[in-house]
Amino acid sequence: MTPKDVMSVKEASRYLSIDEATLTLLATERRIPSLELNGTWVFSKKSIDKWRSLRESHRA
Repeated sequence: MTPKDVMSVKEASRYLSIDEATLTLLATERRIPSLELNGTWVFSKKSIDKWRSLRESHRA
């Protein structure tokens, strides 16, 4: 992950249009690509985009 690619919980929740509590739960349950860094969840935009496209392709 490169620093410009990394999003905080707040940024990722805004990016995905889901609330921070839900996003944190998904991260805790390992249901979304994330990394716990010093007690804080961080998200890679590239990994999130890949995860999102995989989910959408399974729905079709």
